Amino acid sequence: MESGHNGDLIDSTHKARNMKQAVIIGASGGLGGALAQQLLQQGGWRVLGTYHQSGPLWNHPLMTWHSLDVRAENAIAALMTQAPKIDLLINTTGILSSSHQGPEKSIRQFNAEHMMASFEINTVPILNLGKHAQASLKAGHQPIVVALSARVGSIADNDLGGWYSYRCAKAALNMAVKTLAIEWQRSLPKATLIAYHPGTVRTALSKPFLSDDTARITLSPEEAAQHCLRVLERLTPTDTGTFWDWQGQKIPW
Repeated sequence: MESGHNGDLIDSTHKARNMKQAVIIGASGGLGGALAQQLLQQGGWRVLGTYHQSGPLWNHPLMTWHSLDVRAENAIAALMTQAPKIDLLINTTGILSSSHQGPEKSIRQFNAEHMMASFEINTVPILNLGKHAQASLKAGHQPIVVALSARVGSIADNDLGGWYSYRCAKAALNMAVKTLAIEWQRSLPKATLIAYHPGTVRTALSKPFLSDDTARITLSPEEAAQHCLRVLERLTPTDTGTFWDWQGQKIPW
């Protein structure tokens, strides 16, 4: 009996060591939460999720929650010490509008303060995450890092204009992904870093801009998470430094 019990303990310890570790920045949000839940449902994953203003609304034995302000580099550095190994790192945080200003329809609405706030939340975090997660990613098995971007950040795809702050911040994010991916090809050759457009997801970010007509062509957080994980399953390190959409198609920079 004792020998069998020890065998069970060894087996469970072995399984725990072989579990993959995901870190989802913004797991308290719609898409981040759906990604966390689907990974946990798949099995074989532990998830470390972050929240900022809204605390976690659900729990799971393999889910760990941490408070994080993505604007604070020291907080990001401290968070990375909680995950000595990372197999998947996804940043789902972003800002499109604020209580003071929405996306600019005209240059007359441009405000430098709003643009800087957009860069602070939409662009800078992926670089701080990359800076402080390198050791943890090196310990992972072919780790994948995903920066949530947007199609409107594509310069080649910009046919409508407007939305100056958001477009510029996401275009800068795309450049950050491309540049960091080049460096990591030397220092983290097994890593895959991509920019990802999840489609228009019915979340707090997009809700103010959805009409009855556009709402019909949007994705629920659960649907968006399924598409995202499906795309990630296909990636290899040869795909690092690329920009993908939820349908599995590459987007031009």
